[in-house]
Amino acid sequence: MKTIWKTALLLLLPAMAWSQKVTIDRVYPQEVDAQAFTMSQDATVNITGNAAIFTDDWKTLVYYGWIINSDTREVVWHWFDEESSRERAKDRDWDRRRSRRDEGLKEIDVQLELKKGNYELYFTGGSANGNGWNNNSVSVNGFGDLMDVIFDSRRREKYRDRHRDDLYITVESPSLKEADIDQVIDGVLEHAIVSLNKVREDEDLEKGFTLTKETSLDIYAIGEGSRDEIFDYVWIYNTANRERVFEMNYRNTEFAGGAEKNLSVRETIKLPAGSYKVSYVTDGSHSYNDWNALPPDDPEFWGVTIWPTTVADKDNVTEYVAPKTATPLVDLTQIRDDEFVSQGITLSADMQVRVLCLGEEGSSDEMVDYGWIEDANTRKKVWEMDAWRSEHAGGADKNRRVDKTIDLKAGDYIVYYSTDGSHAYRDWNATRPHEEDLWGISLWATSDADVNKLKKFEAEDFKSENVIAEITRVGNDKYLRENFELTEDTKVTVMGLGEGSDGEMHDFGYIKNMDTGDIVYEMRYRYSDPAGGARKNREFSENMTLKKGNYRIVYESDGSHAYRRWNASPPRNPELWGITVFKN
Repeated sequence: MKTIWKTALLLLLPAMAWSQKVTIDRVYPQEVDAQAFTMSQDATVNITGNAAIFTDDWKTLVYYGWIINSDTREVVWHWFDEESSRERAKDRDWDRRRSRRDEGLKEIDVQLELKKGNYELYFTGGSANGNGWNNNSVSVNGFGDLMDVIFDSRRREKYRDRHRDDLYITVESPSLKEADIDQVIDGVLEHAIVSLNKVREDEDLEKGFTLTKETSLDIYAIGEGSRDEIFDYVWIYNTANRERVFEMNYRNTEFAGGAEKNLSVRETIKLPAGSYKVSYVTDGSHSYNDWNALPPDDPEFWGVTIWPTTVADKDNVTEYVAPKTATPLVDLTQIRDDEFVSQGITLSADMQVRVLCLGEEGSSDEMVDYGWIEDANTRKKVWEMDAWRSEHAGGADKNRRVDKTIDLKAGDYIVYYSTDGSHAYRDWNATRPHEEDLWGISLWATSDADVNKLKKFEAEDFKSENVIAEITRVGNDKYLRENFELTEDTKVTVMGLGEGSDGEMHDFGYIKNMDTGDIVYEMRYRYSDPAGGARKNREFSENMTLKKGNYRIVYESDGSHAYRRWNASPPRNPELWGITVFKN
């Protein structure tokens, strides 16, 4: 880790009681304990104690210890490495005969050369079953596949409470002095600009900072993930435009020790002047102090820490100042089950808008929780969230995310968001997305100059000048009519929503020429498209020319499944249940 603060740490620690050794003992299964110590000079230390391997049915419990350098966070000694070297020395065929290793207590008696500095000693009884310890994870430690020890039930050594008194680790040297681990870590973190560490389950943490000029930053993060998905991880985004400037993923991480799923990243990045936020999220298992598999080698730093690389870089960092564009222009988020929400907006000039939409993908690559934007005057969609242009939003695979900048002309628009009856904000039926508070749709300005170009209005109150006639929000058992007159031949768009199945429409509309008595348009099933929600929700859109004359629109509905009386999932835009005639 590149940081300018390493050499100052010893001077920052207060005077502490002299001790020639530190010991960790009486550790419970799946618990991690730690002790800090300092070395006043380069010297040899003696490491003694007892590690152990216990098996019980399909479970494997391993007691072991390790030492890390507090300033660099690097492992300087690990029992796995020590045990593998010892086994190899006495058995040339160790790789092929791992299953012959005895279980039970394993004596530790090691001499180790340590440089002057600050160190942390760890001891744990970790679960080594399942994805906690397999061929891939332990091979990195050079310790082989401990699952092979479960080969002979007659030789199994089960963990008993009495073993706890025999399991311990001690580090001893005349140059060693015990230190308070909290103070040691506080010293490491003294100059950090972000420290979101010791993160527990189901956390969603955020910290902002502002840079006055281009700045180099050192990032150190530890989390949980696999080749297919990251569960506990960090990302950094520019709050002016929501652009992610750094993200922890499987490709840029390394093995963090312990379970295979423990991942870490150490990276130096340069960021231009601006305001940024650091987000760190965790899922519902395997986090600080609640490990369901072997813990990482640096459990105290589960999370993310960011330091300025140099003193000059530190001078560029100030308290977070939110840009104007950090506040959404439209905020339809934290949407719950079975909701349909809308927001009207008027743009006084052409502008670019960033659309951020989180939703749920259903079967057949269709979105069931999603948003869209319509031209308020024509009711034509100008943008819609779809699955194939979305990215994974974290958590369950069906959590999808779109972050896109679009161009909107000056005019009136309506922003919509719709959810089905399951898996939405605060009622997830699968793993929640990483940005759960943004479940819904939000619009953001891309420049400070655009913030005042948008005004809001109530979508339900909007009356388009292009609407010639409309019958909408139709309930059950209705027969509704509205007359209109055209003083000249007129190009129109007819839009409708209704209920249909088995080739027939049950809720439908039509247009009648009152001068001739002819039906000039009718909502027929074979000309319909899916309208979202239940399959029987059908939508219509047709361009046509109506001759000068007198007309009537009619809409009929049966006794079930209509506006606000749905007996199945509603359509994506229930407010338009009915028929509308627009002037082109």
